Amino acid sequence: MKVYFELPSYDFRSLSKRDVKEVATEFEAVLLKQVLKEGMRPLLRNKSFSQRMYYDSFMEAVSRKLAEAGGVGIAEFILKQLEHNKNQNP
Repeated sequence: MKVYFELPSYDFRSLSKRDVKEVATEFEAVLLKQVLKEGMRPLLRNKSFSQRMYYDSFMEAVSRKLAEAGGVGIAEFILKQLEHNKNQNP
């Protein structure tokens, strides 16, 4: 029985095999989480460690769902730029 999660590998070789859209969406989720963290900073100022960890997990889940639902357009922008670069450099 496993009691730990297997974290995905983030080396170049494994990232180059992944779907570009998936990586762009994951990148957008990371950026959205950072924005949410900064917005929640005043709320978390006097909270305990366990409460801050709960809010961190909550913000991670919210940011992933936001990115998967279309996000704010960061992933779309990245994909358009990659497509544009691919068309210019055949």
